[in-house]
Amino acid sequence: ILTVDLAYELHDLVRTLDRQAERMLRPLNLTYNRYLALEIVGEHPGVSGAQLARALGITEASCSALVRRLIADGHATDLAEKGSGNVRRLQLTENGELLRGKASHALGGAFDDVVRRLGFAPLRLAQTIRSIHNELKNG
Repeated sequence: ILTVDLAYELHDLVRTLDRQAERMLRPLNLTYNRYLALEIVGEHPGVSGAQLARALGITEASCSALVRRLIADGHATDLAEKGSGNVRRLQLTENGELLRGKASHALGGAFDDVVRRLGFAPLRLAQTIRSIHNELKNG
């Protein structure tokens, strides 16, 4: 009898999604972490580099390199005032917003299509997953 472990299946799904996302973002010259950074900065303009590092689950040093690349590529800008030390306050540029939209569409559309093919409603599934996630974080 085949047994299924929900925790393992979810872990494996996340790993598979991460690998698929990397492959799908490559034509946009994005890594998955850079895409996630675009999403976080887009949702939270003015976020600091340290806050972004925590949200991404990476070191501040790694995040600093990622942020430098986003700024150099013209996808983000630093809003921090001169004399505020090493603190960066990030905001997406117009190009960053455009890239975020393209990447989000590419990733979301593909996953939604798979979910629909299996007979599930993407919005309903997303709400269920969000409920589980909130319960685990807060409960």
